[in-house]
Amino acid sequence: MPSISVTLWSFDKKKNSTKLPASAGTEFTGEMKQSFTLTGLEIRFNLGSQLVAPTYNYAQIPSLRRYYFITDWYYDRGFWIAVMAVDVLASFKLEIGNSSQYVLRSYSRYTPGIIDTSYPTTGEVTRTSSQIAAGTFWGADVTQDTGLIVMGVIGNSSSSVGAVTYYALTMPAFRTFLNAMLSSISWANISITEISAELQKALINPTQYIVSCRWFPILASAFNQGAAVSAINLGWWSFTAPARVLNTVGSAWVSRQNEFSIPVHPQRVGRGDYLRLSPYSSYMLKFLPFGVFEIDSTELFEGDTLGILVDTNLMTGDSVLHLATKKFTDVQYNWDNSFLVVESQIGVPLPVGQVSADVANYQNALAAGVVAGAGDIARSFSKEKEPATKHHSGKF
Repeated sequence: MPSISVTLWSFDKKKNSTKLPASAGTEFTGEMKQSFTLTGLEIRFNLGSQLVAPTYNYAQIPSLRRYYFITDWYYDRGFWIAVMAVDVLASFKLEIGNSSQYVLRSYSRYTPGIIDTSYPTTGEVTRTSSQIAAGTFWGADVTQDTGLIVMGVIGNSSSSVGAVTYYALTMPAFRTFLNAMLSSISWANISITEISAELQKALINPTQYIVSCRWFPILASAFNQGAAVSAINLGWWSFTAPARVLNTVGSAWVSRQNEFSIPVHPQRVGRGDYLRLSPYSSYMLKFLPFGVFEIDSTELFEGDTLGILVDTNLMTGDSVLHLATKKFTDVQYNWDNSFLVVESQIGVPLPVGQVSADVANYQNALAAGVVAGAGDIARSFSKEKEPATKHHSGKF
C-alpha cells in the first residue's frame, strides 16, 4: 500500500458548512488501500498497541487537496483503519466563495414564491370565505321601494333616443305616474257625451306607449344622472311625476366597484407564498346573476384583494362584470387588464302590458313582479348565506 501524509482532528461541524478546523491538527503517516476514489477511501494507521478506537473524526490529505469526514474506525490485524468521506464544501471552499450561487431553499431562508415539494401534503381541507353585502357594493341597502325604476316610453320629447325617451324615477314617483294614468280617463280630454268613460278605457291603452320598464338595485334617492323633469310625456299626453331623463351615453351607464379580501392559505406565513397557488389553494367566486366562477390562482398571487367592477346600461339592463387584481405595489386597479369579463342582465323587467281600471290591483301586480324578479339579485348581493368567495386549501 502507498504511504500518504494525513492530518487528523477531533472537530465538530455541520455537514452543510464550509467551516475548517482552527488548530493545526496532528500529522500521521498512513497507508491507502489499493482501490479508492477521491470522494471515499480508507487509510490504515499503525498506532502501536492501542486497542481503543481513535477519537479523530476529521482529516485532511494535502496531496489530494481534500478534507474528509471520518465516518468510522475499525481494527484489522494490528492496524486501525479510518473510513473517510470527502467534505466537498470545505475542500472547495475557495472556489465556492469566488462563485455566485442561487440557493432555492436553505434551513433558515427561502424564496416564498418557489414551490417546495419537500413537505408532504395531507388530504385535509380548510375552507375560508370573504363576502360583500349589498349595502357595501351598491352604496346602501336597496329594497323594492328604494330601488330605481327606468322606463322607456314613446312620446313627445326632445330628449328621446330614437323614438324612445328613458325616464329614471323612484318607486313612489312611479306609483304617482300609474295613479295619474290609470285612476281615471279624464286626461284623454274626450267628452263622455261622445264616448262613455268605460268605452274610452276599453279603446285607449296608454301602456302601449311603454316599451320597457325595469327595476334596478340602485338607491334611487342618490341617483342624479340626467336632467330632472317634473312630467313624463307618454304618447299624446303628459303626466305629472318627478323623474330624470337619460338622453346621453354617460347618463345611461352606472358603475359600481368594490373589492374582496382574498382568503389565504393558513400555513402561508410559515411555509411560503406558493401555498396560494394550485393545487394547494383553489378559489371560487359566487356573484349572481353573473354566475359562479373558478378563478385561476395565478391571477390572485401578486395581491391580497380581488377587485370587482360592474357597468350597467340603464336603458337595456345589460351589465358587464370585470374582475381584476391589484399588485401589492399598485395604487389602483387597471380595469383594462381585467382577467375575467362576463355579461348578464341586472335590470328586473316589470310587466306593464295590460290596462286595468283597478289601480290597486295593477300596482300589486307590478310589486309582485319586482319581488319575484329582484329576489335573486337581492339574495345574491345581500342575503346569500353561502360564501361569496370560497377558498379550498390543502393543509400540511
